[in-house]
Amino acid sequence: MRRWRPLALAGAAGVLAGTATVGSAALAGMPGKEILHLTLLVLPALAVALAVGGLAWKRETVARDREVERQRQDLITAISHDLRTPLASLRAMAEAIDDGVVGDPATMRRYAGEMRRSTSSLGTLVDDLFELVQLEPEAIEVESRRATVGEVVASALAVCGPHAQRKGLRLESQLDGVGAVRCSPHLCRVLQNLIQNAIRHTPADGTVRVEAQHDRAGLRLVVSDNGEGMPADSLDRVFDPFWRGDAARGGEGSGLGLTLSARIVESLGGQIRVESAPAHGSRFAVLMPDHG
Repeated sequence: MRRWRPLALAGAAGVLAGTATVGSAALAGMPGKEILHLTLLVLPALAVALAVGGLAWKRETVARDREVERQRQDLITAISHDLRTPLASLRAMAEAIDDGVVGDPATMRRYAGEMRRSTSSLGTLVDDLFELVQLEPEAIEVESRRATVGEVVASALAVCGPHAQRKGLRLESQLDGVGAVRCSPHLCRVLQNLIQNAIRHTPADGTVRVEAQHDRAGLRLVVSDNGEGMPADSLDRVFDPFWRGDAARGGEGSGLGLTLSARIVESLGGQIRVESAPAHGSRFAVLMPDHG
């Protein structure tokens, strides 16, 4: 798509150059008849420049539209896949119960647990999709509500703590004296998603750590783990909707958590970065500038 931009710029430059030439001649006092002749000489070049610029602009617009359509189709395919799995599981268990294939208390309890997990998975997916759509049209508007870093971190750890405990992980935090710094309450959801992602990909007896620092550049929130990590060629896609890299990174989650985190941070004017290596864990850093 970018290869057409030089042509568009060249076309615009040609139009400006032609216009400037005629204008300069008029300002220099060139007789009207000679200006007319000069204009007739420049007009073909202006027409070519406009045609080239218009063609380049059209090609770039078509390419952009195709890319948007491709992303839309990929998203629909991914959503369909992620909906189909829990729905198929629910349907199979419901039919088994309805047909009398199962009836003993132990199996019924197991089915009830699996059905609860499937409906929870569907609920999480729908909630994340709704929030993603809310973020799509435009950036989050400047908000009057503010929270503190301490409140945001404490809330995220409270939500994720039971999951980490069930898996046998340690959750640690270090705020470096910035707990009272004001920030957006939306950062709670960002941290929550990053911590849940770290828990998901860290084996039992591992550690997930949340750190916060504040300096002239702004607020920095870091979530790191000593889990499975990711190869370098995966890092460019880690914030794509429903991207999980490989089968080993599938399973729990809606597949939208990191996407939502990135969209929220960008909407607030910040940046989110990731560093990772296989078997060496991952490190997600959220950088939020001070807004006065």
